[in-house]
Amino acid sequence: MAKRLRLKIITPLRLLYNDDVEMVILRAAFGDMGILPGHEVCAAVLGYGPLRILGEGAKENELAVLGGLAEILNDRVTVLSNAAEWPNEIDRVRAEAAKARAEQRMLKKTNDTDMQRAELSLRRALVRIEVSSYPLIRGRQ
Repeated sequence: MAKRLRLKIITPLRLLYNDDVEMVILRAAFGDMGILPGHEVCAAVLGYGPLRILGEGAKENELAVLGGLAEILNDRVTVLSNAAEWPNEIDRVRAEAAKARAEQRMLKKTNDTDMQRAELSLRRALVRIEVSSYPLIRGRQ
């Protein structure tokens, strides 16, 4: 069994990460998944949430992933997402403003479509706010 696995995080605009890691913790649609080398082969639909990367010596990075897919093989994880951001790329003030707008829209309760959009906006803003508070330990790959 390998002691490390290759993690690739890909968005339509760039390869966000490509390196060997010890563990990945990601937010799947059904809950958080921890992935270690030798993990059973599977695929997961990703929800909105932080993705944690654990490296050597307990070094840990976290980034915001806003949906997507993950392919998990025994020695690698490939994440495909329309939007993923490092903490230092997140505009905290903008995220706080988006959170406030979404909460205001939810209070109006106009129709189901507007409510669903407001809930998704709120979830995105909350993930960005959470992740923006984490320091970037290791530079982008």
